[in-house]
Amino acid sequence: MKRLVTTLTSLILLINTQLHAKEVYRVIDAEGGVTFTDSPAAKTEAETVNLPKVNIAPPPPLHANDEDTVNEEASIYTSARIIQPLNNATIPPGQTTIVVKLALKPPLQKGHLTQLYIDGQTQGQASEASAFSISNLHRGQHSARIEVLGRNKKRKIQTNTVIFHVKQHSANR
Repeated sequence: MKRLVTTLTSLILLINTQLHAKEVYRVIDAEGGVTFTDSPAAKTEAETVNLPKVNIAPPPPLHANDEDTVNEEASIYTSARIIQPLNNATIPPGQTTIVVKLALKPPLQKGHLTQLYIDGQTQGQASEASAFSISNLHRGQHSARIEVLGRNKKRKIQTNTVIFHVKQHSANR
């Protein structure tokens, strides 16, 4: 996207200067100072300066994948965070399923996927989900994070890691 904007801006500036191009004059004042101007003062001796033509290079051709790049850049996420469970949350005994929810701004773009990691390991396949159900976690401390993957499977953004604690009834009870 930046490349396209830069190219278009450059072309507009080049075209604009050629449309409004006037002659350039070299003026020498009484002290011998030289000034270049497009409108010399009245009653001054001015010499016309012949400038070379501007060398304009054509823009590079767009490739088929340039459009994908533009679309990818246009879908930059401003924030991604896990809103459930909260950091340092304790999952009570008896709760066998834990829901991990993602808050993403802007919302998940078409063609992008999310991947959940629990304790650094992927959980299932990347999908378009913003909420994940996890079962059968052993008691103790666990970590969760989510990555958003673009069409090219490269990471666009990831959440901070959230730590949570799973409690289970003691075998002594």
